[in-house]
Amino acid sequence: MGGVDVISVNVLQWSFVLLVCYDPRRTFTRFRRTQPRSLHKKSNNKNELPPYEEEAYPINLSKRIPWVLTLLISLRLTNWKTGHPSHDRNQPVKPISRTAFFTHAIILALQSFLILDLTSLLTQQDPYFHIPNTSITSPLPPPIPHILTLLLPPRLIRTTILALQSYALITQGGSLPTLPILLLNTCNLWPDEWTPHTWPIFFGPFSAVTKTGLRGLWGRWWHQTNRYLATPGRVMVAKRVARTKDDAMTAVGYLLQVVSAFGLSGFMHMGLIPPEPQGTEMSAGEMRMYVAGFFWMQAVGIGCEVSVARIFRSRRWNSSIWGRLGTAVWVMVWFSYTLPLLAIPFRELGYWTYPPLPISFVGWLLGKGWWVW
Repeated sequence: MGGVDVISVNVLQWSFVLLVCYDPRRTFTRFRRTQPRSLHKKSNNKNELPPYEEEAYPINLSKRIPWVLTLLISLRLTNWKTGHPSHDRNQPVKPISRTAFFTHAIILALQSFLILDLTSLLTQQDPYFHIPNTSITSPLPPPIPHILTLLLPPRLIRTTILALQSYALITQGGSLPTLPILLLNTCNLWPDEWTPHTWPIFFGPFSAVTKTGLRGLWGRWWHQTNRYLATPGRVMVAKRVARTKDDAMTAVGYLLQVVSAFGLSGFMHMGLIPPEPQGTEMSAGEMRMYVAGFFWMQAVGIGCEVSVARIFRSRRWNSSIWGRLGTAVWVMVWFSYTLPLLAIPFRELGYWTYPPLPISFVGWLLGKGWWVW
């Protein structure tokens, strides 16, 4: 007791979306495949969708239960019509094959393992990740190569480690745990609608970051699992305050949406901090404010981007190599000053006391053995 947690806030926000912001029984339609196993059949047209039928809220109870249960787990509202043109025009989503998804998941898992393995080797040696009040600009210890510390400032190296670990942990969670479900689906023991290979890929194209900076990072590249937990509420605020329409968003309306979305996200991620942390110098409330502050600051950064974009509207500059390079540098600088907000409470909680994985390929190469726990 005494604090929020991520799952409870997720459930609360999703309940608010479905019960207050939407009326699923009246406006939602589900795209249901009429031939569930059709993904096994080869087609000459790569853009061809499997056969779908639209299913409104069923009157029959036996059909209504799977309809409602599928809606509850569809946090990204994949293969659902909601009545909003900006969402509905992209539905239904073309699924990928099980083989392609399996290959993608294995590659992500191996990539995440290597990132966590290498970065944990660095965090185990760096006092910044263990000793409170250690400055992020303090000298870096071995085994970080000396030449690297001459080329890049310690702040940028440490925030890059933080960013890589966050990315690797999330992609790891979205790859390996999905494989047993894929196996059950292959054996006809799990419905297609509840199988991840029929959903959009977890992360979008990274090119969105170099094109539009923080807007592309949070709006297209980073996982969109919580997007629809915040979207209806922020659209409601924008419509009432800025008098915007769904497909005609003004700058003020857009910024209102950003502020409300990251405001909710900051509140939700406060749940990463336990209500009664043990052995810490900071209180739970202080640590939660650091976590929430990181997400709230993203709204400030996007506001700066929107202001600058309205001044420099040259598409030629934005699409040029110099424009993309400048955008990438801006994003790196921004996160080098905002990501440390997350490092402070995580360090207090001892998140880097032990390596995240029990075995280490890098440790084996360095002669330290496989087992690191």
